[in-house]
Amino acid sequence: MKFKIDRPFKYTFSGISAVVLGILVGWVFFPMLLEQQTHAQVNLKEGGEMRDIWSKFPFPLEFKVFLFNITNPDEIEKGEKPRVQQVGPYFFEEWQEKVDLADREEDDSVEYALKNKWIFVPEKSEGLTGNEELVLPHLFILSLAMTVSRTMPKSMALANKAIDSIFKHPTSLFQKMTAMDFLFNGLPVDCTVEDFAGTAVCSRVKEQAEGTLVPDGTDRYRFSLLGARNDTAVKKRVRVKRGIEVLNEIGLVTEWDGKLNIAKWNDTYCDTLNGTDGTIFHPQLFETENVVSFSPELCRSLSASFEEKSSVEGVPTNRYGIFLGDPNTDPSQRCYCPSPDNCLKAGVMDLFKCVEVPLVASHPHFYLADPEYLQMVDGLDPSKDEHAVIVDFEPITGTPLNARKRLQYNMMVHKVDKLRLMHNFSEALLPLFWVEEGVVLPEDLMSKIKMSLLFLTVSAYLIWIQIIVGLCLTAFGGYLYYKARRTSHSFTINKKRKHKSGGTERNYTF
Repeated sequence: MKFKIDRPFKYTFSGISAVVLGILVGWVFFPMLLEQQTHAQVNLKEGGEMRDIWSKFPFPLEFKVFLFNITNPDEIEKGEKPRVQQVGPYFFEEWQEKVDLADREEDDSVEYALKNKWIFVPEKSEGLTGNEELVLPHLFILSLAMTVSRTMPKSMALANKAIDSIFKHPTSLFQKMTAMDFLFNGLPVDCTVEDFAGTAVCSRVKEQAEGTLVPDGTDRYRFSLLGARNDTAVKKRVRVKRGIEVLNEIGLVTEWDGKLNIAKWNDTYCDTLNGTDGTIFHPQLFETENVVSFSPELCRSLSASFEEKSSVEGVPTNRYGIFLGDPNTDPSQRCYCPSPDNCLKAGVMDLFKCVEVPLVASHPHFYLADPEYLQMVDGLDPSKDEHAVIVDFEPITGTPLNARKRLQYNMMVHKVDKLRLMHNFSEALLPLFWVEEGVVLPEDLMSKIKMSLLFLTVSAYLIWIQIIVGLCLTAFGGYLYYKARRTSHSFTINKKRKHKSGGTERNYTF
């Protein structure tokens, strides 16, 4: 008897084909196509869309500066604990551009110089105009005093004479100045002096004053935090991988200031260039991987670790955080210590070897730092929400959708016997200012990312729908096959049997 299996076979074959095709497309062909398309669009090939965005951001970063007004300068000079009052934010648009780009095909890299332009935005500065008169330490005098005290203590008398000569016998280390004078306009530095001490200091300063002194006449300058760097390319160039040959190498720093290593710490580990330049990251960046980037202002690489799931405008993201570390518990970081037997405590970093100025970096308000530093100063209030470094990455594209890079600069002050202005100082890690560099993608770029993610989500749903439909067809075909086999094996026996008792016909169906 002929089995009726044509229909079951068609359904089963169609279902299995749909499942196999869905698996091949979803786990083989689609990932391969996606990787090829991502590689073609994300690399830093000259003329590409990503190269244009990376080299000149089409939107400004948010740059906020917070200053620490000294509220008890007279008491500090008598040896009491500093008391500070935070003033800010001073909000700026930061336009970032990589200039003088030079490609090198032999190692798939591109070299550039970074140029930042800051534009003050009063309406976002919470009523601050920049003309507020604050009491701040004169950074030039303080830096000079602490540098000489640290490196050439026997020359402190000479430094004392130089300060009196260049700055006309200042009566205090703390001076009244406007916020904009401190940040951009600058304070006068008179190097027309002819005495030995003054000319010696001016000669040395002019050699090392990149980014701090703006000429203001013959042998006259103005000293500020950002004025000399505004809209000016830095001299230390960076070379990074373009990611054309290996996508996961995109943005990795291979050279800085003409050297293949950092060359600041006299240690192989600390002098190794690790991570990207902090402006681009490879796709498929999931929480199992730390995000490492090189920070020129710290002369070191920082590793951001996954903290928690987050979201930005409805887009799922992974939040990463950064800690400056503790050389006392992590031996690999002892090379950042001022000397092998003299390490700062947790959460701060001495920058003297990096910038040749005795600055100390920390999180704002000494967040995550050893409590000892917080006890040295009154007026600080550390908070995770306001002072932590955070980056929210969209993991599939590797794009930072929201970032808050926060860093505070401090200087260790103490009594200096041979310096008139600091004769009675007590020891303290004095906070000077802190900055927050933030990025929130504009709507047009956010829309592109959302569309890309929507495409991936829809594609994934379609693939799963195809697999589920295929499984259903396979199951239905199997059911029809089973039913057909039962039907073909059933039969009916009709027997006519005459019983002696005169019985009637009986039917038996099997």
